[in-house]
Amino acid sequence: MDNKIEIFKNEQFGEVRTILEGEKVLFCAADVAKALGYTNPNKAVNDHCRAITKRSTPISGKVQSINFIPEGDVYRLIIRSKLPAAEKFELWVFDEVIPTIRKTGGYMTDSLLERIQKEPAVIVEFAQALILEKNRVKALECELNTAKSKADYYDAFINPDDCTNIRTTAKELKIPERKFVQFLLREKYLFRSPSGQLLPYNKDSNAGLFIVRDFVTYCYTGSQTYFTPKGKDVIRMKFQKKCGEELLSKMAR
Repeated sequence: MDNKIEIFKNEQFGEVRTILEGEKVLFCAADVAKALGYTNPNKAVNDHCRAITKRSTPISGKVQSINFIPEGDVYRLIIRSKLPAAEKFELWVFDEVIPTIRKTGGYMTDSLLERIQKEPAVIVEFAQALILEKNRVKALECELNTAKSKADYYDAFINPDDCTNIRTTAKELKIPERKFVQFLLREKYLFRSPSGQLLPYNKDSNAGLFIVRDFVTYCYTGSQTYFTPKGKDVIRMKFQKKCGEELLSKMAR
């Protein structure tokens, strides 16, 4: 079913057109922007999306070129949407639509229901695939929550010039970088995203310790974590405390 347009309908958000290309799900950019309440969908897409791609789509008997966007750009539109129901849209798309598309090639269609009636074992296979996909989506949601926190950090009174990345912070604190990263992961300050980036957990105890900046190079886009002055002070004290506890533990053996 690759490259076939699938239209998903939601009573609250209307219709969203999608295309499945291999394991990659593409969304009609205008449909997503309209569903998220943007008054100027085209401007919103151009301002916030980074991987717009055109696909030929039949509309009213004619083939037209339409802008489609991947999951990452859908996240970006959700983050910047002022629509109160944006979180509900996120849940619908990432908890229902995407997992089902990727594992079945479409939503719970009549043809799939008919197949399940004829072959009951199909529902077990379908359920197992859906569980695996939902676990993947949860990992992606962690990134989304971090991105939402990032927007709050930008509004806080933090001078970006006083913030340093992981490598520089490790040098300032005189801690070997590898040991520093292991400590941050073990103590749940940071997590490693599916793409390998080190990002802060979205939790109250992390508030004000980090900022996350997007970056763009010639062939790569991503996010990088920076420590605020408060973050460096808190992490330094926590690291020293942990080292002291470990030393006492060794002496007690």
